[in-house]
Order: sequence, then C-alpha cells, then structure tokens
Amino acid sequence: MTDFAALSSFDDRRLDSLRRRIGWLCQTLRFALVGYCLWIFVTIVMFWSDESLVVSRFASLKVDVEGLSADQRLAAFGVSFVIWALLVVACYAGWRLFSGYLEGRIFTPDAAGWLRCLALAGLIAALVDIAARPLTSLILTAHKAAGAHMVSIYLRPEDLSTVMLLATLLALAHIQKTAADIADENAQIV
Repeated sequence: MTDFAALSSFDDRRLDSLRRRIGWLCQTLRFALVGYCLWIFVTIVMFWSDESLVVSRFASLKVDVEGLSADQRLAAFGVSFVIWALLVVACYAGWRLFSGYLEGRIFTPDAAGWLRCLALAGLIAALVDIAARPLTSLILTAHKAAGAHMVSIYLRPEDLSTVMLLATLLALAHIQKTAADIADENAQIV
C-alpha cells in the first residue's frame, strides 16, 4: 500500500519544478505565435498589393504574369488568405497548448489534444499551400492567351521538412494521449 497524499505531493513538486523551467519558454512561444500570424498576414497583404513584386517573383519561377489585373491578384490573395486562416488555427492550438502548460496541464489528455490540433492544422495548412500553388499560377495567368496559361507545380525543400516535423508532432500527440490515458487508469487503481 502507498501513501497517496505523499505521492501526490511529490508529483506536484515535480510539476511545479517543470513549470518553472519551461514557463519562460511557453510565454515566449505564445507571443511568438501571435507575432508570426501577424507577420505572415502583413507579408501576404504587402506581396499581393504590389503588382511589380508579384510579377518579378513569379518570373523567377519561370511564370509570366505580366499584365495581370487587380482582380487576379485579389483572387490569389484569397487563396493565400485561406492558407493563412489554417495557420491561425494551428497557432491558436499552440497558444492553448502553451497556456495549458503554464496552468500545469502538461501530461494530460487536454494537452495531447491541443498538440494534435496544432499538428493537424499545421499539416493541413502545409499541404493546402502545396496544392494551391498550381491554382495560384492558373489564376495569375488567366489573362494570357489560351496556350499561355500556366499550371506551376513545384516543391521546395522546406515543404518536406515542414510536413515531416508536423507529422512527428502528430505522432507525439498520439503517444502523449496514450500515456495520459494510461496514467489516468493507473491513478484510478491507486
């Protein structure tokens, strides 16, 4: 037989110690998530509002979008906005995850759920971004003659690293959820 109160007190001290060690990191990451969302939004708005920048960037990808209209840039902005909205969902999940950590919910099903949401939303955003590239190039070349429409399909090295990192986070979320469930079962036995 164990002294459950003493065991609980020991666990509380360990969790408090862990919270003190990661508290600054959790706060930093929460604010970094907000800053990242704002930074990406401003970047998207600035990019799609500058026709010459759009033309030069797509020219570097061998896609001629010279002469595109403001409506085409607005439609492409809409595609980017959808991807950004998915990114905001992932960042919100990250905010909730790190807020939970700060409140002491570290190895819990709740934390695992937010980690899973962060990974899934991020993974969906990354995959939608890859899939949207041909659509964006088609939108931007819609004003060209029939044979000059371009469907640009490309992958960047960071696409693979992003997808692998988010898939790893998803796997860790499942592991953490299983571990939290096992810990809950063991706590009920004691």
